[in-house]
Amino acid sequence: MSNDVCGYVYPAPSLESWMALEEYISKSKLGIQRIRSNELFNYPSEFIPDIDTFIFLIGDSPGYPNATYLTDYNEYDPDFSDIGFPCHPKDRVKILLGAIGDIFSICKSEKICFSITDSSQVEVVKRICFSEMFDVVISDFEKYQAPPDTLYEVRRGGCI
Repeated sequence: MSNDVCGYVYPAPSLESWMALEEYISKSKLGIQRIRSNELFNYPSEFIPDIDTFIFLIGDSPGYPNATYLTDYNEYDPDFSDIGFPCHPKDRVKILLGAIGDIFSICKSEKICFSITDSSQVEVVKRICFSEMFDVVISDFEKYQAPPDTLYEVRRGGCI
């Protein structure tokens, strides 16, 4: 099994935003990489971007495509683990959401769509506003104690 985090911004970033995004990615300790739209596995067709935009995958570290520790929601013993992240699962999810929020802010987009899944299985779609993102996603992790298999469509400003 692999824990996957992927998504995209809409509309496409400006040239200035692309440059800022590339700098952010190069300095990130997470594995943020660009992918193609056909790698948004099991996304409903209405959520596949029809424009050339920033489509991304986030892994635990540069060059690693899976978000295993960021999303597994296990509590690790700080005396016996060296996972490179905080031992408490909520803290790791906050790191992931911080990176997603940074991408959204850097790109100055109207919306960001992203999924957090176990084995690329999108089971639920949630439409939320940015101000709700942390609370909704963390609540989903608390509920399932695992990647929530959810696609989130997050809009800037007012909720839909």
